[in-house]
Amino acid sequence: MIKEYDNITALHYAAYRPSLHAKILKSLFDSSKKFALGLDVGCGTGQSSIALANYCKSVIGIDPSNEMLEKSLQHAKITYQLINSNTLHFDSDVFDVITFAGSLYYAKSQTMLNEIVRVAKKNCKIIIYDFEIFLEPICKQLGLLSNETQTNDYDHQANFSGLDEQFITLDNELINTVSLDIKITDLAHLLLSSKDNYARLVKAYGTTNLYNETTKQLQSVFKSEMTSLKAMTYLTSYHVIR
Repeated sequence: MIKEYDNITALHYAAYRPSLHAKILKSLFDSSKKFALGLDVGCGTGQSSIALANYCKSVIGIDPSNEMLEKSLQHAKITYQLINSNTLHFDSDVFDVITFAGSLYYAKSQTMLNEIVRVAKKNCKIIIYDFEIFLEPICKQLGLLSNETQTNDYDHQANFSGLDEQFITLDNELINTVSLDIKITDLAHLLLSSKDNYARLVKAYGTTNLYNETTKQLQSVFKSEMTSLKAMTYLTSYHVIR
Protein backbone atom coordinates (compact mmCIF):
# COMPACT_ATOMS: atom_id res chain seq x y z
CA MET A 1 0.00 0.00 0.00
CA ILE A 2 2.86 2.40 0.78
CA LYS A 3 4.24 1.87 -2.71
CA GLU A 4 0.80 2.53 -4.19
CA TYR A 5 0.54 5.73 -2.19
CA ASP A 6 3.99 6.78 -3.39
CA ASN A 7 2.96 6.38 -7.03
CA ILE A 8 -0.40 8.12 -6.69
CA THR A 9 0.71 10.98 -4.48
CA ALA A 10 3.74 11.55 -6.73
CA LEU A 11 1.35 11.90 -9.67
CA HIS A 12 -0.65 14.62 -7.90
CA TYR A 13 2.54 16.18 -6.52
CA ALA A 14 3.79 16.57 -10.08
CA ALA A 15 0.45 17.89 -11.32
CA TYR A 16 0.44 20.88 -9.00
CA ARG A 17 2.67 22.49 -6.41
CA PRO A 18 2.21 26.02 -5.08
CA SER A 19 4.45 28.71 -6.53
CA LEU A 20 5.99 29.35 -3.12
CA HIS A 21 9.39 27.93 -4.11
CA ALA A 22 9.93 30.79 -6.55
CA LYS A 23 8.61 33.42 -4.12
CA ILE A 24 10.92 32.29 -1.33
CA LEU A 25 14.05 32.22 -3.50
CA LYS A 26 13.14 35.56 -5.08
CA SER A 27 13.42 37.13 -1.62
CA LEU A 28 17.07 35.97 -1.45
CA PHE A 29 18.58 36.16 -4.91
CA ASP A 30 19.14 38.70 -7.65
CA SER A 31 17.89 37.23 -10.93
CA SER A 32 20.50 39.21 -12.88
CA LYS A 33 23.30 37.22 -11.20
CA LYS A 34 23.70 33.54 -11.99
CA PHE A 35 25.44 30.85 -9.96
CA ALA A 36 27.42 28.37 -12.04
CA LEU A 37 26.11 25.14 -10.48
CA GLY A 38 23.34 24.49 -8.00
CA LEU A 39 22.36 21.36 -6.07
CA ASP A 40 18.76 20.74 -4.97
CA VAL A 41 18.68 18.04 -2.28
CA GLY A 42 15.35 16.18 -2.06
CA CYS A 43 14.06 17.64 -5.31
CA GLY A 44 10.87 15.55 -5.50
CA THR A 45 9.32 16.02 -8.93
CA GLY A 46 11.46 19.06 -9.66
CA GLN A 47 9.46 22.17 -8.75
CA SER A 48 12.16 23.32 -6.33
CA SER A 49 14.89 22.56 -8.89
CA ILE A 50 13.10 24.68 -11.49
CA ALA A 51 12.85 27.55 -8.99
CA LEU A 52 16.59 27.25 -8.34
CA ALA A 53 17.34 27.12 -12.07
CA ASN A 54 16.20 30.76 -12.34
CA TYR A 55 19.42 31.67 -10.54
CA CYS A 56 21.86 29.05 -11.91
CA LYS A 57 23.43 28.15 -15.23
CA SER A 58 22.76 24.49 -14.37
CA VAL A 59 21.18 22.52 -11.51
CA ILE A 60 21.41 18.93 -10.30
CA GLY A 61 18.33 17.69 -8.46
CA ILE A 62 18.73 14.60 -6.27
CA ASP A 63 16.07 12.53 -4.52
CA PRO A 64 15.80 9.05 -2.91
CA SER A 65 12.35 8.39 -4.43
CA ASN A 66 12.34 6.82 -7.87
CA GLU A 67 8.56 7.37 -8.02
CA MET A 68 9.10 11.13 -7.71
CA LEU A 69 11.96 11.26 -10.20
CA GLU A 70 10.00 9.27 -12.78
CA LYS A 71 7.48 12.14 -12.79
CA SER A 72 10.07 14.93 -12.61
CA LEU A 73 9.48 18.05 -14.67
CA GLN A 74 12.01 18.28 -17.47
CA HIS A 75 14.02 21.45 -17.86
CA ALA A 76 16.98 22.32 -20.07
CA LYS A 77 19.13 23.40 -17.12
CA ILE A 78 18.32 20.49 -14.79
CA THR A 79 19.72 16.98 -14.43
CA TYR A 80 18.05 14.59 -11.97
CA GLN A 81 19.79 11.81 -10.06
CA LEU A 82 18.59 9.08 -7.69
CA ILE A 83 20.42 8.87 -4.36
CA ASN A 84 20.27 5.93 -1.95
CA SER A 85 22.26 7.23 1.02
CA ASN A 86 23.66 10.37 2.63
CA THR A 87 26.80 9.97 0.55
CA LEU A 88 26.85 12.44 -2.34
CA HIS A 89 28.60 11.06 -5.40
CA PHE A 90 30.08 14.36 -6.54
CA ASP A 91 33.59 15.77 -6.58
CA SER A 92 34.64 18.13 -3.81
CA ASP A 93 34.32 21.92 -4.19
CA VAL A 94 31.85 21.98 -7.10
CA PHE A 95 28.58 23.64 -6.02
CA ASP A 96 27.94 27.38 -5.67
CA VAL A 97 24.50 27.10 -4.06
CA ILE A 98 22.70 24.20 -2.36
CA THR A 99 19.02 24.07 -1.44
CA PHE A 100 16.85 21.84 0.74
CA ALA A 101 13.17 22.51 -0.01
CA GLY A 102 11.08 20.67 2.58
CA SER A 103 13.61 17.85 2.66
CA LEU A 104 16.14 18.49 5.44
CA TYR A 105 13.89 17.01 8.14
CA TYR A 106 14.31 13.62 6.42
CA ALA A 107 17.95 14.06 5.43
CA LYS A 108 19.39 15.78 8.52
CA SER A 109 22.49 14.09 9.90
CA GLN A 110 26.10 14.97 10.55
CA THR A 111 27.05 12.76 7.62
CA MET A 112 24.82 14.78 5.29
CA LEU A 113 26.16 18.10 6.58
CA ASN A 114 29.75 16.85 6.17
CA GLU A 115 28.97 15.83 2.60
CA ILE A 116 27.33 19.17 1.85
CA VAL A 117 30.41 21.00 3.11
CA ARG A 118 32.66 18.70 1.08
CA VAL A 119 30.91 19.23 -2.26
CA ALA A 120 30.38 22.96 -1.67
CA LYS A 121 32.76 25.66 -2.80
CA LYS A 122 33.99 28.15 -0.24
CA ASN A 123 31.26 30.76 0.37
CA CYS A 124 28.67 28.43 -1.17
CA LYS A 125 25.19 29.45 -0.07
CA ILE A 126 23.08 26.78 1.65
CA ILE A 127 19.36 27.55 1.65
CA ILE A 128 16.94 25.50 3.74
CA TYR A 129 13.29 26.36 3.26
CA ASP A 130 9.84 24.90 3.67
CA PHE A 131 6.22 25.94 3.71
CA GLU A 132 3.19 24.77 5.61
CA ILE A 133 -0.15 25.11 3.86
CA PHE A 134 -3.09 24.95 6.22
CA LEU A 135 -5.32 22.31 4.63
CA GLU A 136 -7.09 21.10 7.77
CA PRO A 137 -9.84 23.79 7.48
CA ILE A 138 -10.48 22.55 3.93
CA CYS A 139 -10.74 18.95 5.15
CA LYS A 140 -13.20 20.01 7.85
CA GLN A 141 -15.33 21.82 5.28
CA LEU A 142 -15.40 18.60 3.28
CA GLY A 143 -16.55 16.76 6.42
CA LEU A 144 -13.44 14.59 6.57
CA LEU A 145 -12.64 13.16 9.98
CA SER A 146 -9.04 13.37 11.12
CA ASN A 147 -7.25 10.41 12.61
CA GLU A 148 -6.82 11.61 16.19
CA THR A 149 -4.51 8.72 17.08
CA GLN A 150 -2.00 9.69 14.42
CA THR A 151 0.94 11.86 15.48
CA ASN A 152 3.18 13.88 13.21
CA ASP A 153 6.50 15.18 14.49
CA TYR A 154 7.55 16.74 11.19
CA ASP A 155 9.44 20.00 11.74
CA HIS A 156 9.05 22.66 9.04
CA GLN A 157 11.80 24.71 10.69
CA ALA A 158 14.46 21.97 10.56
CA ASN A 159 17.96 23.32 10.01
CA PHE A 160 21.51 22.30 10.95
CA SER A 161 21.20 23.29 14.61
CA GLY A 162 22.42 20.56 16.96
CA LEU A 163 25.08 19.41 14.50
CA ASP A 164 28.74 20.42 14.25
CA GLU A 165 28.47 23.70 12.32
CA GLN A 166 32.17 24.67 12.39
CA PHE A 167 32.38 24.97 8.60
CA ILE A 168 29.16 26.92 8.02
CA THR A 169 27.89 30.27 9.26
CA LEU A 170 24.25 31.15 9.86
CA ASP A 171 23.19 34.14 7.77
CA ASN A 172 19.45 34.47 8.32
CA GLU A 173 16.28 32.87 9.65
CA LEU A 174 12.87 34.05 8.44
CA ILE A 175 9.26 33.03 9.08
CA ASN A 176 6.45 34.64 7.11
CA THR A 177 2.69 34.26 6.71
CA VAL A 178 1.42 34.31 3.13
CA SER A 179 -1.89 34.02 1.33
CA LEU A 180 -2.18 31.76 -1.69
CA ASP A 181 -4.88 31.99 -4.36
CA ILE A 182 -5.57 28.58 -5.83
CA LYS A 183 -7.86 27.00 -8.42
CA ILE A 184 -10.22 24.35 -7.10
CA THR A 185 -8.80 21.87 -9.63
CA ASP A 186 -5.31 22.51 -8.24
CA LEU A 187 -6.56 22.30 -4.64
CA ALA A 188 -7.77 18.77 -5.37
CA HIS A 189 -4.25 17.83 -6.55
CA LEU A 190 -2.77 19.48 -3.45
CA LEU A 191 -5.00 17.48 -1.12
CA LEU A 192 -4.29 14.22 -2.93
CA SER A 193 -0.51 14.79 -2.88
CA SER A 194 -0.56 14.25 0.90
CA LYS A 195 -0.57 10.58 1.91
CA ASP A 196 -2.63 11.32 5.03
CA ASN A 197 -5.24 13.33 3.14
CA TYR A 198 -5.26 10.82 0.31
CA ALA A 199 -6.20 8.09 2.79
CA ARG A 200 -8.97 10.27 4.24
CA LEU A 201 -10.35 11.06 0.78
CA VAL A 202 -10.30 7.38 -0.21
CA LYS A 203 -12.25 6.55 2.95
CA ALA A 204 -14.80 9.25 2.15
CA TYR A 205 -15.18 8.85 -1.62
CA GLY A 206 -13.59 5.53 -2.63
CA THR A 207 -10.87 5.07 -5.20
CA THR A 208 -12.93 5.33 -8.41
CA ASN A 209 -12.37 8.71 -10.09
CA LEU A 210 -11.08 10.07 -6.78
CA TYR A 211 -9.61 13.25 -8.27
CA ASN A 212 -12.86 14.08 -10.10
CA GLU A 213 -14.96 13.35 -7.01
CA THR A 214 -12.69 15.46 -4.80
CA THR A 215 -12.90 18.34 -7.29
CA LYS A 216 -16.69 18.02 -7.40
CA GLN A 217 -16.98 18.12 -3.61
CA LEU A 218 -14.70 21.16 -3.38
CA GLN A 219 -16.73 22.99 -6.02
CA SER A 220 -19.88 22.21 -4.06
CA VAL A 221 -18.39 23.60 -0.85
CA PHE A 222 -16.84 26.77 -2.28
CA LYS A 223 -19.28 27.37 -5.16
CA SER A 224 -16.40 28.92 -7.05
CA GLU A 225 -13.48 27.90 -9.20
CA MET A 226 -11.01 29.70 -6.90
CA THR A 227 -10.29 29.97 -3.19
CA SER A 228 -7.54 31.25 -0.89
CA LEU A 229 -5.30 29.35 1.52
CA LYS A 230 -3.07 30.52 4.34
CA ALA A 231 0.50 29.29 4.56
CA MET A 232 3.64 29.79 6.61
CA THR A 233 7.06 29.93 4.98
CA TYR A 234 10.26 29.04 6.82
CA LEU A 235 13.80 29.84 5.66
CA THR A 236 17.30 29.39 7.06
CA SER A 237 20.38 30.44 5.08
CA TYR A 238 24.05 29.65 5.67
CA HIS A 239 27.31 30.01 3.81
CA VAL A 240 30.32 27.72 3.82
CA ILE A 241 33.44 29.12 5.51
CA ARG A 242 36.01 26.30 5.31
